[in-house]
This record gives sequence, structure tokens and C-alpha cells, in this order.
Amino acid sequence: MQAGSYVVCINDSNWNKLAFVKLSELPVKGKIYQIRRIIPNFDTSGSIEDGVALEGIYGDWDIYTLKGNIKIFEEFHFIISRFKEIEDPFLFEDVLEEVEVDLLCEV
Repeated sequence: MQAGSYVVCINDSNWNKLAFVKLSELPVKGKIYQIRRIIPNFDTSGSIEDGVALEGIYGDWDIYTLKGNIKIFEEFHFIISRFKEIEDPFLFEDVLEEVEVDLLCEV
């Protein structure tokens, strides 16, 4: 994934309580988003994944303290594993609409 890539949200559950306060909105599972920027993992233990900022969704900027009392100024963002990269967002939307129509026809 990189800035400009299109992704689909695959996990919109179990949000950190701060997400409801520090983000302009939360992604919805199945919706397509464009990556605004990738935020590298600053945690040297490797326990935290890289992050992602999305077009149209903005987080509060704040100073965060890392291990070793290192301070960084960064935007509140999402863990990258909540998203899956897609090659062609328009093709994906067409397939999703076909699946939804098929499901409605079965009811």
C-alpha cells in the first residue's frame, strides 16, 4: 500500500475509545477509501503495525510519547490491517453491486 492506493475497509469493529473523539469519522466495512499517507510504525518492539490516513477522514494532531521518552507530533490514524488494497475501485464497486443484487433476488 502507498499514498494514492485504494483500499476497502475489512474491519470496522472494536475501535479504541479515542477514535470516536479524535477522528472526523470512522471507516465502514465494505466501503472504499483512498490512502492519503502511510504512517510508519514508531514502536521499536514491533508490536504495533504501520498506520494509514485516509482521504476525507482526518485525525487530531498531537504529541505522542514513545518508548525511551521519544516524542513525535503525529495525526491520530488507523491501523493498516483494517484495510485491504484493491486494484480498481470502480471494478470492485461493480462486483459488489452485482453481489448485492444477487442477494436481494434470493430473498
